[in-house]
Amino acid sequence: MRADHISRVIFDYAGRIGNVHETGAFLRLNADMARDLVGADRCSIWLIDSKSQELWTTVAHGVPELRIPMGHGLVGACIYEGVSIVVNDTARDARFLNTAPRSGYETKSVLVIPLRSSDEKVIGALQALNKPGGFLDEDVELLGLAATYAANALETQRLRNEAVAARLVQKELEIAANVQRRLFPQRLPELVELDCAAFCRPARWVGGDYYDFIPMPDGGLMATLGDVSGKGVAAAVLMASIQSSIRTQAMHPQTSLARMMEGFNKAVYSFSTADKYSTLFLARFDASMRTMKYVNAGQCAPMVLRASDGTVRSLSSSGMPVGLIPVVAYQEGEVTLAPGDVVLACSDGVSEAMNPEEDIWDEKHVEQILRENADSPAAEIIERLVAAVDEFAAGAEQSDDITITVVKVL
Repeated sequence: MRADHISRVIFDYAGRIGNVHETGAFLRLNADMARDLVGADRCSIWLIDSKSQELWTTVAHGVPELRIPMGHGLVGACIYEGVSIVVNDTARDARFLNTAPRSGYETKSVLVIPLRSSDEKVIGALQALNKPGGFLDEDVELLGLAATYAANALETQRLRNEAVAARLVQKELEIAANVQRRLFPQRLPELVELDCAAFCRPARWVGGDYYDFIPMPDGGLMATLGDVSGKGVAAAVLMASIQSSIRTQAMHPQTSLARMMEGFNKAVYSFSTADKYSTLFLARFDASMRTMKYVNAGQCAPMVLRASDGTVRSLSSSGMPVGLIPVVAYQEGEVTLAPGDVVLACSDGVSEAMNPEEDIWDEKHVEQILRENADSPAAEIIERLVAAVDEFAAGAEQSDDITITVVKVL
């Protein structure tokens, strides 16, 4: 299955990429991952040589370094226009430039994606060649992950050459934070049956919390909230790997959430170190949006408020966080929903908020605020919860990421 293949590739390379610190080796692994993700034959990473006004390959499968004039070929068009290009018959595209005619290698299909720095400037391109059957639109999204990693590595290298150590560390965190922000949904789903809202405020430049809302092929919706151990760049990389795998698996609604979670656990354990793991809450709403199945792997217990009688049910953990031990059995729960019901999930940055005296906020306040605002839209429930947390903290430094998702049945 394509989804299984994508998950295996992502988890396999995530572990190897996390152990590489030299930029050249990092980029070679990125090129390998990009090739394997979409099933291409070759991949290359092109950069801009401003002095010679040329484009050149820092990585190229099967050939030595290549150089072409700026603006030439499909790579040149991609960099000049700043857009992804898919060509599945190079003989019919006048922009195609055969860069290795003497090798005898025949290029039939090409996918090129621009590499962008943190300020959105195009700094190069990632190119894949010759996928059997041709490239698809979904391949563009898949290669976006490899392109983001490559651009991040290139930007870090540039800063390392230009900046003093202290400024470099700060900028690296800014870049990683920018990458992390892009992983969050840019737009929340607009559904007739559900009102969805979310909030995330990292405690540092780069946090370990993540959430997602994923529309599913059968008309349902998957919602996630997780918390990776630790903070900073390492946590963000693990977060990105888990989130990418979740999005891939979400395209197959017939898979039970319990089996899906068991697969995530095994994969995270196989490539991460002993101190890297993640709590994770997965919820799947069916097409009617009136039934929610869920699995909770060590995440703070989400709450379901019943509009009919004001009662609140906690969705307790059904297993330990993913990545701690190789094999864990998870249990899938199910909740029937009615109009007005509210599902609230939050990270421990909410339930364990501290004030200047280091008193910890009582989790019962979350339930109280949920009841008091049961008639409010999802976004307002979050606003009032965050305001209450900040009021309790009274200016104390935020010790952990604060992430909240609310889904209200309409």
